Amino acid sequence: MKNEKAHVSIIIPCFNVKDYVADCLDSLINQSHLPDEIICIDDGSTDDTPFILQEYSSKYKFIKYIQQTRQGVSKARNKGVELATSDYILFVDADDFINTYLLAQFKSSLKSTPNLDLFYFDYCAFKDCEKLTRLNKIVPFDTKSFTSGTDLLTYLLERKNYSGVVWRYFFKRKLLTQKFIEKNHEDHLISLSIISQARNSCYFMNNNAYFHRIRKSSLSNMDIDSNYINTLKKVLNICIQKINTLPLSDTAKRNYILVMNMTYLETILKSNKVNSKEIHDNLIKELGLLKILIRIYTNNKPNILKNILYALKFAKQHNCSLSTKRALLKCAISKRHPYLDIKNNYEHYSSMNDF
Repeated sequence: MKNEKAHVSIIIPCFNVKDYVADCLDSLINQSHLPDEIICIDDGSTDDTPFILQEYSSKYKFIKYIQQTRQGVSKARNKGVELATSDYILFVDADDFINTYLLAQFKSSLKSTPNLDLFYFDYCAFKDCEKLTRLNKIVPFDTKSFTSGTDLLTYLLERKNYSGVVWRYFFKRKLLTQKFIEKNHEDHLISLSIISQARNSCYFMNNNAYFHRIRKSSLSNMDIDSNYINTLKKVLNICIQKINTLPLSDTAKRNYILVMNMTYLETILKSNKVNSKEIHDNLIKELGLLKILIRIYTNNKPNILKNILYALKFAKQHNCSLSTKRALLKCAISKRHPYLDIKNNYEHYSSMNDF
């Protein structure tokens, strides 16, 4: 039924998103099931974002417009949580938008599981210049239920379909027991905390549920300095320690640890920290070894010949030294890291100790 309530507070931090926020809000007000409230926190925008938010809030009573001086997305999210009145929360980025029927799918799961803690969903990433025509296509309705958040997390990690972002799930507000503290990649900390506490959970397996925009101002175009790297290292180390304490399968834990280490190495490559040819070559070698082992253990691609071809392609793309090429080929053939049995002792692997 049109305009039936979905009993959720949607929180949208906004900063200089005049070209995107109207599309985001339109995707929310046109839901077949409306949220209890949409809380838009304008974080000191200097463009026309405040005027667009004022226009929507004056037209729709359930849209709340809050202004604050520039304090960052974390403070904006915290403010939204403080003001939220519903039992469930969904974070949405102001340059993204959601499927017309996503809230209806959430409400359907909530009806079948009244004590639902977490509703996790897939998404589609698209570039800023792309046009999407799938806003109203969300069939088939495919969900899987879990009796704990850790069971859900195991399922996601074993299938390499977990990303720590906080806009991929509806959750009970009581599960958010820590505040955002303005650290890069802190979504990983928040998401692990929420999911590990959750009990009854649902996974909605449809990548047309949420549409995430990839903008030019992404990490690949940022000036990544030592402070950024050090903060990232601290966050990922905390997350890995947390993962190792959770009742997850070995496969799930290993997948998480390898992918987080890969994230760290790829971020360093984009930073200003690589200031010598030797460091660069060692970094490329470790990244190549890790990618080959992820192919074997995470992506289930153990074919030696194909992994040799992958190693050769990687070496060519990154202009690797002869010693690095040899190490990569040996890894592809032996399926082993040169210094550590990652298959069985994955919890001891850390590229963060070396770079």
